[in-house]
Amino acid sequence: MYEGKIDVVIRTRNSAEMLKQCLDSIFREIPVRKVLIVDGGSTDDTLKIAGQYRDLEVFIKPELNLGQATQFGFSMAKTDWVAIIDSDMVLNRGWFEEMSKYMDQADAIEGCRIEHYRFDRIQNLTKVRYGVFGQTMLRRSCLQNLDLNLPHGEDAATKYYFDSNGLKWLKVENYLAEHFPKFETNVYRRTGTLMGVIPRYVPKKQQIEEGHIYRKYKMVTFKEVIWNMLIRSVAREAYIAFRTKIWFVLAYLGLI
Repeated sequence: MYEGKIDVVIRTRNSAEMLKQCLDSIFREIPVRKVLIVDGGSTDDTLKIAGQYRDLEVFIKPELNLGQATQFGFSMAKTDWVAIIDSDMVLNRGWFEEMSKYMDQADAIEGCRIEHYRFDRIQNLTKVRYGVFGQTMLRRSCLQNLDLNLPHGEDAATKYYFDSNGLKWLKVENYLAEHFPKFETNVYRRTGTLMGVIPRYVPKKQQIEEGHIYRKYKMVTFKEVIWNMLIRSVAREAYIAFRTKIWFVLAYLGLI
């Protein structure tokens, strides 16, 4: 098992809801040198909660986008390995013990997780080609030349950089972290996405940003975009509309 210390980067903005649970799990599971919080200008109790912990530094950087905040956090780290943990992530017991088994095999280690939206589901991240931050460890020496000036998609850009430079990014199917994203009713607060079991509305600006990011970092192929996001998606929407409205319409028309 790895015997050194680990710096942990957390990006926050009005993250009070789950931050204490997140930090408690980090300090319980990881041999922390410092937790480095890069805050985007919180107006809730985020900074008050962070101030209750030793071995934690806060950098208030509202002028940075998510990618820049990530890169800044990496630049402040000093340990050989850096963990990037989302502020709405809770690490289960045995997380670091399991992740550290792979540290001599890779330059980055990404675990899978259990998602808690308005429904619970297991997210097997080994099935996607791009990188996903949230509970990922990276070798600090591999992070020096990153350019993460991005509103989101900084994790995909980081893995793309690793792949392009012959660095090994290992995805581990361990499910030792639980993700509790913020919602107001069923609206994802950070992006404004209206969620059902699948997203029901994604703002135009986010769609455009994601389209450019997915193309630039080869997150999906052209065939996957046409089939999954156009043909199959349109067919699925039509099927859902038919299944949920057909009997209502027929009854309203007096046909049944």
